[in-house]
Amino acid sequence: MAHQVNEGDIGQFKAAVVSLARTITSGGAVGFPAFDMTFFRKGNAVGAAVSTGETPINIHNVRPGQSYLLEGDSAVPCVPGNFLTLTVDVSTTDLNDPLKADAFSNMILQFVSMKDGNREALLANPWAWAEKIIEMGGDKATKTRPYPYIAELLLVAGLKNAGLLTDIENEYCGPGANRHDFELPGMSLEVKSHLHVSGSDKPGELVISSATQLSSTAGKPLYVGYFAMEEHGNLTLESCVACFPEDRVTVLQKLAQNGYVEGDFAWQRPYNLPHEPRVYEITDDFPRITPEQFKGDVFPSGVTSLVYHVSLRNLPYCPLGTFVKAIASCQQPVFSVAAENEGGTQ
Repeated sequence: MAHQVNEGDIGQFKAAVVSLARTITSGGAVGFPAFDMTFFRKGNAVGAAVSTGETPINIHNVRPGQSYLLEGDSAVPCVPGNFLTLTVDVSTTDLNDPLKADAFSNMILQFVSMKDGNREALLANPWAWAEKIIEMGGDKATKTRPYPYIAELLLVAGLKNAGLLTDIENEYCGPGANRHDFELPGMSLEVKSHLHVSGSDKPGELVISSATQLSSTAGKPLYVGYFAMEEHGNLTLESCVACFPEDRVTVLQKLAQNGYVEGDFAWQRPYNLPHEPRVYEITDDFPRITPEQFKGDVFPSGVTSLVYHVSLRNLPYCPLGTFVKAIASCQQPVFSVAAENEGGTQ
């Protein structure tokens, strides 16, 4: 079944969309050839689908409006192929309300329009299209910043490639509520990251979010990996997860623990490392607050949480690549204030 609507008759198109939204039954689909789109209903989801050809688009859980959902889909009723869909839940949105019906038809029109390169822009970057729609509506996209987990996954890859991490499920603890992000047989690692301002000479700093974060586990050596990151480049959650084809499900489950779902707004947000990450050894000389510094080796009564900042200026460090290579070779990494830190020693 197809609707013969003239591409130039916007009023006719909007009226047809609203009429169908109110009457189409679950599992139904109607084509609009002039707009190269399909209007469909699947359960309570009613909306439009545009073909992405042979290539599925990995986008999920993106909301370009409060009631709307933008997703990649390969199961539009009655129509084979890969699609990008924009739907509204008719169980929670009353399309018999004229104002809501008009808003719905306008949103669908924005989605399927082929004027001024809209369709090309939509298919090239649906996340950017959704953010543009949000800004046009006077709203703001949720600016989720996944760089802490990108930093953790970069370290997972480095340790795994060096043979130091063999069990992602149990040794990579970052997205959980563990004391440290990594608990390996011979050491513990905590990962810290922050957004670097290009051209700034301000030293980095660690934000310590608990009283035990810089305390060792079972007497093991404790290290902190520090990642300065910039909000541009080609490091994304998608590119990092792609590094773990055999552990993909495990990594996705860990990210989901902190609300990062495959294909959402955060999935394509890009970052860059302006310089190589650094590793700091947590020794008695490292600035930190521990229970042992208080009477009876416990924090004062009534102190329920502790958050503090540690400046990294003039603290000895080891470049991450050098650190991993030394540990993998059973050598002791060299920590130095000098930027030309090289090699490990026996």
